[in-house]
Amino acid sequence: MKWKREYNKIKTCPRCGLQYMEGLVSCPDCGLIFSRLKVATNSDAKKKIKRFDFDYVIKTNVLPSDVSFVRLLIYSIFFGCFGGHCFYVGRYFRGGLLLFNFLIVLFLAIFNSFFASIGNGALLGTLSTICGFVLLVWLWDILMIATKRFKVPVAIDLESDRTILEEEQARRDQFFKDVDELTNQKDDNLKVDGNKPHEDDNQNDTDQTKPENKDESFIKETNVNNESVDDKKES
Repeated sequence: MKWKREYNKIKTCPRCGLQYMEGLVSCPDCGLIFSRLKVATNSDAKKKIKRFDFDYVIKTNVLPSDVSFVRLLIYSIFFGCFGGHCFYVGRYFRGGLLLFNFLIVLFLAIFNSFFASIGNGALLGTLSTICGFVLLVWLWDILMIATKRFKVPVAIDLESDRTILEEEQARRDQFFKDVDELTNQKDDNLKVDGNKPHEDDNQNDTDQTKPENKDESFIKETNVNNESVDDKKES
């Protein structure tokens, strides 16, 4: 039991095939960071394979989030004879081999009498044997998928991540530019508004001085009138 538990802790690196103890952060041989396999997707791997860019493409038997086990199993059973399950996960060479083999079998079945007449059927027997061995690949894939040992290519598209980061950086720069423009406009408005109160104060001062001048003139007039009345009385 102890040996079995220790054996279960041993895992295999999907890139280089090195066996390592469970708990390591990265592979000591190739440097693969195992946590990145959780965010790696099959769609990114298919994009890179179509561009013939096989860097950072890893085949692993742990299915990514964008690959359905049920769909993969159904494709392998019903469409696996012409490589449907391989095209689904991006293993195009293997799928092309199975498709080519299916076309040869179909061609031999249609023109069976013609090939049987060539070399007393030797050519037909040879081609049929080769196609039979290739069809074993299909049956082997069904077994591997059913036991969850079929390897699926996964990758992290670093170029798309860079474009996303560049777009986010451009948005941030534009945001900060807008903020700077708004702050500058506010400063200009505050400067203009800061000059207006001084003018209002001057107007208030003048308004306040005007009533005082009117009061003084009124007082002077009343004093003059009072003096004139006093003069009349004396006279």
